[in-house]
Amino acid sequence: MTGKRVLAAGKFDILHLGHLAYLEQAKSLAGDDGELIVILALDKTIERERGAPPVFPQEQRRRLVESFGIVDQALIGLDTEDHTEIVIKTKPDIIALGYDQYTNLEHLEQRISDIGLHTKIVRLEKIVADGLSSSTLIRKRIIDFYRENGRPR
Repeated sequence: MTGKRVLAAGKFDILHLGHLAYLEQAKSLAGDDGELIVILALDKTIERERGAPPVFPQEQRRRLVESFGIVDQALIGLDTEDHTEIVIKTKPDIIALGYDQYTNLEHLEQRISDIGLHTKIVRLEKIVADGLSSSTLIRKRIIDFYRENGRPR
């Protein structure tokens, strides 16, 4: 295989075109015969970071993401704050970080080097997608709608 194994990660709670743009960019890094592996955040990770549970449980989110034709494999993340464990498990050639994903890059690069992998970390660009391309904006639109129009009948 001349393609690359690319690792992407996220919450993917309310899927939208921004997620698709992120995954398409990540897949393009893999090449024609490469592989895109996507790691989904645990429900409890989302609840800890957002202060609220996800709209969709982790297994449903995993199945939805894996149904995208560009995703070769979708996995539920590990219960650890050390992201190198998933890197060790998947052994990617490239880690594709979204434009809005923040991690301690120095620590991650050092840990990857320490375990003998030659994984490259790439920060992807923000792609403007048509329509609502942010889970936050989608939630806001729903809340605003019900504030203006009342409860559904």
